[in-house]
Amino acid sequence: MNISLIRFIIAAVLIMIGILIMVIQTFGVFKLNYALNRMHAAAMGDSLGIMMIVLGMMVIYGISFASLKLLTVLVVFWFASPVCSHLLAKLEVSTNEQIEDECEVPKE
Repeated sequence: MNISLIRFIIAAVLIMIGILIMVIQTFGVFKLNYALNRMHAAAMGDSLGIMMIVLGMMVIYGISFASLKLLTVLVVFWFASPVCSHLLAKLEVSTNEQIEDECEVPKE
């Protein structure tokens, strides 16, 4: 086995794991009933799935400028996704009048 075949196998496994995580999180989004639970499943699945896919692509490209770009995209996504999820959760908590019936929410 040469090194390019090993890199291809590692990259394929990482990308397939990322796709599998994103498919599972899609089922979680449709299965869960409450909006905050759906949003949590989507945010966690996106972050982990994108990380695995980008790591697989970085293995394919090796140490290069393209890998640095992919790493930058991953870091930006990892900062932006939790912030967006938090803002959407706060919006849901502040606008839903029956939220106390659905779950326990501490008052600020």
